[in-house]
Amino acid sequence: MATDIYLKVERDFGEHAAEIHLAIAELDAKTKGLISPRLVRALIYLANGDTTRFHEKVKLAQTDWRDVLLQAEYSYPENTHVRDFNKTFHELGMLKGKST
Repeated sequence: MATDIYLKVERDFGEHAAEIHLAIAELDAKTKGLISPRLVRALIYLANGDTTRFHEKVKLAQTDWRDVLLQAEYSYPENTHVRDFNKTFHELGMLKGKST
């Protein structure tokens, strides 16, 4: 797991971080290592520290991962690309506070 992802989970999910780390590991295993850091970052961003919402977004990703990226990286209703989760949370400036 990339360092920025680990740190963001720790900061955003606090006492529930272990649950989220496990869910990410299970998703990675289920996809045989094909889940991208981009998608993981998008899931974490959309959850915004809420474990229930994280699990909901994981289910959505298993149905159609493109929906997760659309929600995380594009503005609505303009449909403008506003974030690129190919970049780390460090590069995006999202590791400064608990939930940025």
